[in-house]
Order: sequence, then C-alpha cells, then structure tokens
Amino acid sequence: MKSAGKVMLFVAAFMFAVMPLLSGTSAQTTSPKPSFEIVSIKPSPPNLNIRGGGPRGDRLNLTGASLRMLLQQGYARPNPVAGGIQQIQIVGGPNWIDSDLYDVNAKAECAGGPIPREQMQLMIQSMLEDRFQLKAHTETRELPIYNLVVARDGSKIKLSEDQTPAPITQAGPPQLCGPAPPPITLPPLPPPPAPGGLGPAATPPPPPRGALRMMIGQGGLNMQGTATPFANFVSMLSQFSGRPVIDKTGLKGLFDFTLHFSREGITLPGLPPGGPPPGAVLGGGPGPGLGGPGGPADTAADPTPSLFTAIQELGLRLESSKGPVEVLVVDSAQKPSEN
Repeated sequence: MKSAGKVMLFVAAFMFAVMPLLSGTSAQTTSPKPSFEIVSIKPSPPNLNIRGGGPRGDRLNLTGASLRMLLQQGYARPNPVAGGIQQIQIVGGPNWIDSDLYDVNAKAECAGGPIPREQMQLMIQSMLEDRFQLKAHTETRELPIYNLVVARDGSKIKLSEDQTPAPITQAGPPQLCGPAPPPITLPPLPPPPAPGGLGPAATPPPPPRGALRMMIGQGGLNMQGTATPFANFVSMLSQFSGRPVIDKTGLKGLFDFTLHFSREGITLPGLPPGGPPPGAVLGGGPGPGLGGPGGPADTAADPTPSLFTAIQELGLRLESSKGPVEVLVVDSAQKPSEN
C-alpha cells in the first residue's frame, strides 16, 4: 500500500563542504582534473522511489540523479555569510536536465587515504565532462536574492536546550575513501491516515539531533529540525526558495523548529520549481530516501501557508533584493554514453 506522503532526511553533517569557484572562470580547465577509476552510469528504473546517495568507502553512489543534481554535487559552493553550503544557480542546459534520472556508481583509488571534498568535486566534474560531454563556465550576474532578517517582534525560533554538537555533526561530512559515517537511528513514523480519511496525519517524532527532515504530503511540506545549526536552516531556505538567501539575522547556535508550508512555487533539491506532485516518492540530499506519512491535509478553513508566511511565524522575514550571484552556465551537454 502506498503511503500518504514521503520523507526526505537532510543530515547537516552529510552535506558537501566544497571549495569556492572563481567568477568568470571556465568549468573546463587546461590542467588535468583527478578522476574516478571506474564509472558506471545507467538510466534509473521507472517509478523510482529514492533519490540521493553520497560517498561511502571507495564508492560514490547516487540513485535517481538528474543532470541538475550531478551539477550541484560537482559545483555547489560554501555560503560565505551563512556558513554551510549553497547550491549554485544553474543557467541553461538541455531540456532533460531534470527529467532524465541516472544511477551512478563511481569507484575511487584510495591508496592515498581519504579524499577531500574539493578533490571529489573535481572528480565529479571530470565524470560530467567525460560521460555527459559537459561544457560549462561560471560567471557573476546581478540576480534576485532574499535577505533573511528578524521581524519587528523578534525571533521566535527556539534554541535547543542542548547546545552541544550532535555526533553526526561532530563527525563531519563523510569523505570518499574515509571511515564510514556514524549510524543514524530514526524514530518510527506514525501510520498514514485510514483509507479515504482526510484528517491530518499524526505528528511525527522529531528527527535525530543535527538532522533536517522533509516530509512531502497532500497537505504541503513539513520541515523539522532538531539541534540544527542555523546556517543549515538558511541553506535549506535557499534550496526551497530558488534564490540565494543571505543571513542578516545575527542568530547563532542550534535550533529546534517545525515549518509547514505549501508546495506552491517551491524549489526542491534536484527537482524543477513547483515541487513533486502529491504522493511523489522522493529521497533527498546525500542520505537515503525514507517513506512516511505526509503533512496535514488542507482544508478550506485552514489553507496551507506559503513559505514566506511560515517563516514569519518563526519571527523571521525573507526580503526580496538583488545582488551579485555566481552562476554555472551550461553551454552544452549530451546524454551519457552507454557503459
């Protein structure tokens, strides 16, 4: 039986920490880039119910990855203001950049020990240039952004009682050829509503400390965080809003929060704007995709708020502005060659 909605788990410590790109430089460089020993790229099976993956041991495994997702894996960069990572804005690309999904299994040579994030990104870039015939360059453009500020009545987002970093945060992001990341113990999710029932799903338990959990359901999107660094909260807002979010709140520390908001106009990681249809089965980030119940059902008397309204309930505001944004311009790309 299909569940009423799906869950994405974003583990803060598992997000890529990457090197900045120089504006105006080409993604194709004259110096040779490091590369994987073996790369297998196959079309994902139809009705795929998981997206995501990451490095483990000597392998980089990605399931249900679109070209856009692969570009983010290879070119996303740190957020110099908010900390954490910030997805790079992608301009251009083929009409299948989001629709065609691939399973990637790449093997690295581990004789030199753990491979730093920036080197793994160069290896992903080499894979894209070789198998997708990618030609791209970076440049800086004046584009719309959002400034995240504290509302007049002050912040209402809750500081976690325990401000010690979670084990998954202390361990840092997993490295290619590095030790296995610590296991994540997920609390059981409540069952979906009875068949034909439209009542709200039971409130799920909070996610593990240091993690962000995204639930996609008929009633919209639920994002929950427990002992989440504020920089990672800001990074997720950038992904959902489709614009860079500049943190001007001055808030620091680990926070507990829950956001429930509409899918309308939302950009989800690796997906085109507008999000998936109700009941879509998705994973997310570098971690596994996990099935589960969705958020409360919408009613005429209680419509699901927009992301902007939900943010205001935390005593924060997203203000539209413009600023210099580094973008990755895809000049050309081809569907990958057969293995």
